[in-house]
Amino acid sequence: MKWRPGPGICPKDNGLRKTTVPIPESSLACPLSPRHDPGVTAPTTTPLRWGILGTGTIAEVFARDLPLSVGAKLLAVGSRSASTAEGFAATHKVPRAHGTYEDLVNDGEVDAVYVATPAHLHAEHVTLALNAGKHVLCEKPFTLNGAQARELASLARSKNLFLMEAMWTRFLPAMHQLRGLLEEGAIGDILQVHADLGLPVALDPKARIYSPELGGGSWMDLGTYAVALAHMVLGEPQSVQGAGHLVETGVDGHAAALLKYASGAVALLSSSIQSAGSQEATIVGTRGRIHLPAPWWCPVELHLVRLDDKPSLSGRIGRRAVGSLRSALPSSGGMARTAAGWSGSMSRWLARRTPRPQRLRLPFSGIGLHLEASEVARCVAAGETQSPLMPLDESIAIMDTLDTVRAQMGLQFPGE
Repeated sequence: MKWRPGPGICPKDNGLRKTTVPIPESSLACPLSPRHDPGVTAPTTTPLRWGILGTGTIAEVFARDLPLSVGAKLLAVGSRSASTAEGFAATHKVPRAHGTYEDLVNDGEVDAVYVATPAHLHAEHVTLALNAGKHVLCEKPFTLNGAQARELASLARSKNLFLMEAMWTRFLPAMHQLRGLLEEGAIGDILQVHADLGLPVALDPKARIYSPELGGGSWMDLGTYAVALAHMVLGEPQSVQGAGHLVETGVDGHAAALLKYASGAVALLSSSIQSAGSQEATIVGTRGRIHLPAPWWCPVELHLVRLDDKPSLSGRIGRRAVGSLRSALPSSGGMARTAAGWSGSMSRWLARRTPRPQRLRLPFSGIGLHLEASEVARCVAAGETQSPLMPLDESIAIMDTLDTVRAQMGLQFPGE
């Protein structure tokens, strides 16, 4: 993967050095950002004509975002019922409404299909669209398991059609910037990746996220973001250790995984639908770290700490550091009285040895799903059948990692 290099210098601002990073591909503002961009200018070439397969929440988000995309036109929507498709079309001003998925994929005016159905239907619906000769963008998680992912990739390749997992976070400006910083070695060799994603959802056996029949659970629904980040930064792991707790419906309420790599690096990943965690991610290297503040999967800024201008704690420097630490420690008798003072001393000691973060502001328009659609349009126009930003082999590897952790938790979906 070719990573775009990051920009340079930022002015100081209240302890954080801040800049707004220019992104060549349109102006891009999350709802969390104070700046909202009006959109992008349509290209002069013929736009890619989209059909949406499904009418759920994520389909509505995609329909709202698509007008912001470079080289896209929303032409049709398909549902299992004509009335639902017509209602969706009226709300989002979609010219064509189809009462079956088969009618949608066989619409001769549609170039590409966005599969927006639940995960347990992805393999069936992607296959349907590919067999109809359509390029496909499939919502994450790509499939229920690695075996299904391999089958879809093989089918797309045999038909010379474009196929990509809609891992929307991968296409946000902050992630482009992150890849650039890693490529230029901004934080040295990568040692650790930490990522947490927890969104509490009331336990409801009828809810998709709590249903094993629908491919639910925290690990599949939320953990996939964390696994995708680790794969983007470190590649395929050498070993995977996972654990989690299965709730009464049979899916995991929370899960965690330790991924180990041949380089010696590790990734610590966690997900939950029972609690809200830090919602943050951090990449730690030998010469610094990059922090993605909450919500890290929809980041509008990065915090970069470079250690290049600070001496390492070794040799004489290390002995002085240890000495200053010892001088800050209270005697055992005064421990209770001086705990606050010792904590303050430790904080000051750390502050003197840690550079102030450089804050990189990376706003974008809408929710960000239009950016993945723009990548599909770019690839199709260039005759490419997969994206270098989200290649099929990486989607397969991500599913394999998800599978390994599920197996270790004892979570198996019906039919596997």
